[in-house]
Amino acid sequence: MNTTVATNITNNTETPTSGVIEHFRITLITIYSIVLLAGSTGLTLMMSILKTNIRSLTTTVFLNLMVAHFLFLLTVPFRIYYFVFQKWDLTHALCKMVSAMIHIHMHMVFVIYGIVLTLRFLQYYKKTQRTEFYRRLHAVGASACLWSILLVVMLPIVLSRYGHQEANHKTDQCFNFHDALKNNHIYALNMTLSIFIALVSFVLTCLQTTVLCSLIRKHGAAIRFQQEFWVQMKNLCFVFIMLICLLPYHLFRIYYLNNIQTNTAKLHEINEVFLAITALTCCDMLTFTGKGMCQVC
Repeated sequence: MNTTVATNITNNTETPTSGVIEHFRITLITIYSIVLLAGSTGLTLMMSILKTNIRSLTTTVFLNLMVAHFLFLLTVPFRIYYFVFQKWDLTHALCKMVSAMIHIHMHMVFVIYGIVLTLRFLQYYKKTQRTEFYRRLHAVGASACLWSILLVVMLPIVLSRYGHQEANHKTDQCFNFHDALKNNHIYALNMTLSIFIALVSFVLTCLQTTVLCSLIRKHGAAIRFQQEFWVQMKNLCFVFIMLICLLPYHLFRIYYLNNIQTNTAKLHEINEVFLAITALTCCDMLTFTGKGMCQVC
Protein backbone atom coordinates (compact mmCIF):
# COMPACT_ATOMS: atom_id res chain seq x y z
CA MET A 1 0.00 0.00 0.00
CA ASN A 2 2.81 2.36 0.90
CA THR A 3 4.55 1.43 -2.32
CA THR A 4 1.41 2.22 -4.33
CA VAL A 5 0.99 5.60 -2.64
CA ALA A 6 4.66 6.44 -3.22
CA THR A 7 4.34 5.46 -6.87
CA ASN A 8 1.28 7.65 -7.32
CA ILE A 9 3.02 10.60 -5.67
CA THR A 10 6.05 10.11 -7.94
CA ASN A 11 3.87 9.96 -11.05
CA ASN A 12 1.95 13.06 -10.02
CA THR A 13 5.24 14.87 -9.51
CA GLU A 14 6.83 13.81 -12.78
CA THR A 15 3.87 14.36 -15.09
CA PRO A 16 3.88 18.20 -14.98
CA THR A 17 7.63 18.26 -15.52
CA SER A 18 7.34 15.95 -18.51
CA GLY A 19 4.56 18.13 -19.87
CA VAL A 20 6.67 21.26 -19.54
CA ILE A 21 9.62 19.61 -21.26
CA GLU A 22 7.33 18.42 -24.07
CA HIS A 23 5.99 21.97 -24.42
CA PHE A 24 9.54 23.33 -24.74
CA ARG A 25 10.39 20.63 -27.31
CA ILE A 26 7.41 21.49 -29.52
CA THR A 27 8.24 25.20 -29.22
CA LEU A 28 11.84 24.59 -30.31
CA ILE A 29 10.78 22.42 -33.25
CA THR A 30 8.33 25.12 -34.38
CA ILE A 31 10.87 27.96 -34.11
CA TYR A 32 13.63 26.09 -35.94
CA SER A 33 11.22 24.96 -38.67
CA ILE A 34 10.19 28.59 -39.25
CA VAL A 35 13.86 29.62 -39.27
CA LEU A 36 14.77 26.97 -41.86
CA LEU A 37 11.84 27.74 -44.16
CA ALA A 38 11.84 31.55 -43.89
CA GLY A 39 15.62 31.82 -43.81
CA SER A 40 16.10 29.69 -46.92
CA THR A 41 13.37 31.62 -48.75
CA GLY A 42 14.89 34.97 -47.76
CA LEU A 43 18.37 33.97 -48.91
CA THR A 44 17.03 32.76 -52.26
CA LEU A 45 15.12 35.99 -52.85
CA MET A 46 18.02 38.18 -51.77
CA MET A 47 20.49 36.39 -54.06
CA SER A 48 18.16 36.95 -57.00
CA ILE A 49 17.84 40.72 -56.51
CA LEU A 50 21.10 41.77 -54.84
CA LYS A 51 23.20 44.03 -57.01
CA THR A 52 26.71 42.93 -57.89
CA ASN A 53 28.55 46.11 -56.91
CA ILE A 54 30.60 44.55 -54.13
CA ARG A 55 32.67 47.70 -53.80
CA SER A 56 29.73 49.14 -51.88
CA LEU A 57 30.21 48.86 -48.12
CA THR A 58 26.57 48.01 -47.59
CA THR A 59 26.53 45.35 -50.29
CA THR A 60 29.66 43.78 -48.84
CA VAL A 61 28.08 43.73 -45.39
CA PHE A 62 24.91 42.16 -46.79
CA LEU A 63 26.90 39.47 -48.58
CA ASN A 64 28.72 38.59 -45.35
CA LEU A 65 25.39 38.50 -43.53
CA MET A 66 24.05 36.09 -46.13
CA VAL A 67 27.08 33.84 -45.72
CA ALA A 68 26.58 33.81 -41.93
CA HIS A 69 22.93 32.87 -42.36
CA PHE A 70 23.76 30.19 -44.94
CA LEU A 71 26.36 28.47 -42.74
CA PHE A 72 24.01 28.47 -39.77
CA LEU A 73 21.03 27.19 -41.78
CA LEU A 74 23.11 24.15 -42.72
CA THR A 75 23.06 23.12 -39.05
CA VAL A 76 19.36 23.79 -38.37
CA PRO A 77 18.12 20.41 -39.76
CA PHE A 78 20.32 18.67 -37.17
CA ARG A 79 18.64 20.65 -34.40
CA ILE A 80 15.17 19.79 -35.70
CA TYR A 81 16.19 16.13 -35.98
CA TYR A 82 17.38 16.05 -32.37
CA PHE A 83 14.31 17.71 -30.88
CA VAL A 84 11.96 15.52 -32.96
CA PHE A 85 13.56 12.17 -32.05
CA GLN A 86 14.94 13.33 -28.66
CA LYS A 87 18.23 11.54 -29.19
CA TRP A 88 21.57 12.14 -30.89
CA ASP A 89 22.89 9.22 -32.97
CA LEU A 90 25.65 11.24 -34.64
CA THR A 91 29.17 12.03 -33.43
CA HIS A 92 29.93 14.17 -30.41
CA ALA A 93 32.15 16.41 -32.56
CA LEU A 94 29.20 17.19 -34.84
CA CYS A 95 27.03 17.87 -31.78
CA LYS A 96 29.58 20.41 -30.54
CA MET A 97 29.83 22.08 -33.95
CA VAL A 98 26.03 22.35 -34.33
CA SER A 99 25.72 23.64 -30.76
CA ALA A 100 28.51 26.18 -31.17
CA MET A 101 27.31 27.40 -34.58
CA ILE A 102 24.18 29.07 -33.22
CA HIS A 103 26.34 31.11 -30.82
CA ILE A 104 28.81 31.99 -33.59
CA HIS A 105 25.93 32.99 -35.87
CA MET A 106 24.32 35.12 -33.17
CA HIS A 107 27.51 37.08 -32.49
CA MET A 108 28.35 37.42 -36.20
CA VAL A 109 24.89 38.86 -36.90
CA PHE A 110 25.27 41.30 -34.03
CA VAL A 111 28.67 42.45 -35.30
CA ILE A 112 27.38 42.90 -38.86
CA TYR A 113 24.31 44.81 -37.68
CA GLY A 114 26.56 46.99 -35.55
CA ILE A 115 28.80 47.74 -38.55
CA VAL A 116 25.82 48.69 -40.74
CA LEU A 117 24.29 50.98 -38.13
CA THR A 118 27.62 52.58 -37.27
CA LEU A 119 28.32 53.35 -40.95
CA ARG A 120 24.85 54.84 -41.36
CA PHE A 121 25.20 57.01 -38.24
CA LEU A 122 28.61 58.25 -39.42
CA GLN A 123 27.11 59.16 -42.79
CA TYR A 124 24.21 60.97 -41.13
CA TYR A 125 26.50 63.05 -38.93
CA LYS A 126 28.78 63.73 -41.94
CA LYS A 127 31.74 61.99 -40.30
CA THR A 128 32.37 60.05 -43.48
CA GLN A 129 31.28 60.51 -47.07
CA ARG A 130 32.79 57.35 -48.48
CA THR A 131 30.42 54.40 -48.98
CA GLU A 132 32.62 52.26 -51.23
CA PHE A 133 35.96 50.46 -51.10
CA TYR A 134 38.63 51.86 -53.38
CA ARG A 135 38.80 48.57 -55.29
CA ARG A 136 36.73 45.42 -55.48
CA LEU A 137 39.75 43.48 -54.22
CA HIS A 138 39.65 45.51 -51.00
CA ALA A 139 36.07 44.38 -50.36
CA VAL A 140 37.04 40.76 -50.97
CA GLY A 141 40.08 41.15 -48.71
CA ALA A 142 38.06 42.65 -45.87
CA SER A 143 35.51 39.83 -46.04
CA ALA A 144 38.28 37.22 -46.25
CA CYS A 145 39.95 38.63 -43.13
CA LEU A 146 36.67 38.54 -41.22
CA TRP A 147 35.94 34.92 -42.09
CA SER A 148 39.55 33.83 -41.68
CA ILE A 149 39.49 35.06 -38.09
CA LEU A 150 36.26 33.17 -37.52
CA LEU A 151 36.92 29.89 -39.36
CA VAL A 152 40.68 29.55 -39.00
CA VAL A 153 41.19 30.93 -35.50
CA MET A 154 37.95 30.98 -33.50
CA LEU A 155 36.17 27.85 -34.79
CA PRO A 156 39.01 25.36 -34.05
CA ILE A 157 39.37 26.83 -30.55
CA VAL A 158 35.65 26.56 -29.93
CA LEU A 159 35.44 22.99 -31.20
CA SER A 160 38.46 21.87 -29.19
CA ARG A 161 37.39 23.48 -25.91
CA TYR A 162 33.60 23.73 -26.20
CA GLY A 163 31.89 20.96 -24.24
CA HIS A 164 35.06 18.96 -23.58
CA GLN A 165 34.26 18.82 -19.87
CA GLU A 166 30.83 17.29 -20.32
CA ALA A 167 30.37 13.75 -19.14
CA ASN A 168 27.28 13.20 -21.29
CA HIS A 169 29.20 13.07 -24.55
CA LYS A 170 29.04 9.25 -24.35
CA THR A 171 25.22 9.27 -24.28
CA ASP A 172 22.58 10.00 -26.90
CA GLN A 173 22.02 13.54 -25.61
CA CYS A 174 23.20 16.77 -27.20
CA PHE A 175 23.20 20.53 -26.55
CA ASN A 176 23.64 19.99 -22.79
CA PHE A 177 26.83 21.96 -22.25
CA HIS A 178 25.50 24.28 -19.54
CA ASP A 179 27.60 22.65 -16.79
CA ALA A 180 30.65 24.37 -18.29
CA LEU A 181 29.16 27.71 -17.21
CA LYS A 182 30.05 26.82 -13.63
CA ASN A 183 33.68 27.37 -14.59
CA ASN A 184 34.65 30.86 -13.41
CA HIS A 185 36.45 31.82 -16.63
CA ILE A 186 33.61 30.67 -18.90
CA TYR A 187 31.08 32.33 -16.61
CA ALA A 188 32.99 35.62 -16.74
CA LEU A 189 33.31 35.49 -20.54
CA ASN A 190 29.59 34.80 -21.07
CA MET A 191 28.55 37.46 -18.57
CA THR A 192 30.86 40.05 -20.17
CA LEU A 193 29.56 39.31 -23.68
CA SER A 194 25.91 39.49 -22.61
CA ILE A 195 26.36 42.77 -20.74
CA PHE A 196 28.36 44.26 -23.62
CA ILE A 197 25.78 43.30 -26.25
CA ALA A 198 22.92 44.59 -24.09
CA LEU A 199 24.70 47.94 -23.57
CA VAL A 200 25.61 48.34 -27.25
CA SER A 201 22.03 47.51 -28.27
CA PHE A 202 20.78 50.17 -25.86
CA VAL A 203 23.24 52.77 -27.23
CA LEU A 204 22.37 52.00 -30.87
CA THR A 205 18.65 52.22 -30.07
CA CYS A 206 19.13 55.61 -28.39
CA LEU A 207 21.15 56.90 -31.35
CA GLN A 208 18.52 55.72 -33.82
CA THR A 209 15.76 57.34 -31.78
CA THR A 210 17.73 60.58 -31.59
CA VAL A 211 18.28 60.65 -35.35
CA LEU A 212 14.60 60.03 -36.12
CA CYS A 213 13.47 62.69 -33.64
CA SER A 214 15.91 65.13 -35.19
CA LEU A 215 14.57 64.44 -38.68
CA ILE A 216 10.98 64.83 -37.52
CA ARG A 217 11.74 68.21 -35.93
CA LYS A 218 13.62 69.32 -39.04
CA HIS A 219 11.11 68.32 -41.72
CA GLY A 220 7.81 68.06 -39.85
CA ALA A 221 4.88 66.77 -41.90
CA ALA A 222 7.00 66.67 -45.07
CA ILE A 223 9.30 64.04 -43.61
CA ARG A 224 7.70 61.25 -45.68
CA PHE A 225 9.10 62.85 -48.82
CA GLN A 226 12.68 62.94 -47.52
CA GLN A 227 15.04 60.22 -48.76
CA GLU A 228 17.08 60.59 -45.57
CA PHE A 229 14.06 59.58 -43.51
CA TRP A 230 13.54 56.33 -45.44
CA VAL A 231 17.22 55.49 -45.07
CA GLN A 232 16.80 55.77 -41.30
CA MET A 233 13.66 53.63 -41.45
CA LYS A 234 15.76 50.92 -43.04
CA ASN A 235 18.19 51.28 -40.14
CA LEU A 236 15.24 50.91 -37.80
CA CYS A 237 14.69 47.41 -39.19
CA PHE A 238 18.13 46.39 -37.92
CA VAL A 239 17.40 47.93 -34.53
CA PHE A 240 14.03 46.17 -34.22
CA ILE A 241 15.57 42.81 -35.13
CA MET A 242 18.25 43.28 -32.48
CA LEU A 243 15.69 44.26 -29.85
CA ILE A 244 13.28 41.45 -30.69
CA CYS A 245 15.62 38.55 -31.49
CA LEU A 246 18.97 39.20 -29.79
CA LEU A 247 18.47 41.41 -26.75
CA PRO A 248 15.91 39.18 -24.89
CA TYR A 249 18.34 36.26 -24.95
CA HIS A 250 21.19 38.26 -23.44
CA LEU A 251 19.00 39.86 -20.78
CA PHE A 252 17.75 36.43 -19.74
CA ARG A 253 21.30 35.10 -20.05
CA ILE A 254 22.45 37.45 -17.28
CA TYR A 255 19.73 36.07 -14.99
CA TYR A 256 20.46 32.51 -16.12
CA LEU A 257 24.17 32.81 -15.36
CA ASN A 258 23.48 34.18 -11.88
CA ASN A 259 21.10 31.31 -11.09
CA ILE A 260 22.88 28.44 -12.81
CA GLN A 261 23.36 26.65 -9.50
CA THR A 262 19.61 26.40 -8.81
CA ASN A 263 16.77 24.91 -10.85
CA THR A 264 19.19 24.19 -13.67
CA ALA A 265 16.92 21.92 -15.74
CA LYS A 266 14.05 24.41 -16.07
CA LEU A 267 16.35 27.37 -16.65
CA HIS A 268 18.22 25.40 -19.30
CA GLU A 269 14.98 24.74 -21.22
CA ILE A 270 13.99 28.42 -21.08
CA ASN A 271 17.49 29.41 -22.15
CA GLU A 272 17.20 27.08 -25.16
CA VAL A 273 13.98 28.80 -26.25
CA PHE A 274 15.54 32.27 -26.00
CA LEU A 275 18.57 30.94 -27.89
CA ALA A 276 16.30 29.60 -30.63
CA ILE A 277 14.65 33.02 -30.93
CA THR A 278 18.05 34.51 -31.84
CA ALA A 279 17.99 32.25 -34.92
CA LEU A 280 14.96 34.18 -36.20
CA THR A 281 17.46 36.80 -37.39
CA CYS A 282 17.73 34.54 -40.46
CA CYS A 283 14.31 35.88 -41.44
CA ASP A 284 15.75 39.39 -41.84
CA MET A 285 16.30 38.85 -45.56
CA LEU A 286 12.53 38.68 -46.05
CA THR A 287 12.34 42.17 -44.56
CA PHE A 288 15.13 43.52 -46.73
CA THR A 289 13.63 42.08 -49.92
CA GLY A 290 10.58 44.31 -49.53
CA LYS A 291 9.90 47.11 -51.98
CA GLY A 292 12.78 49.55 -52.03
CA MET A 293 14.73 47.85 -49.25
CA CYS A 294 17.49 46.62 -51.49
CA GLN A 295 18.18 50.13 -52.80
CA VAL A 296 20.60 50.37 -49.85
CA CYS A 297 22.84 48.04 -51.78
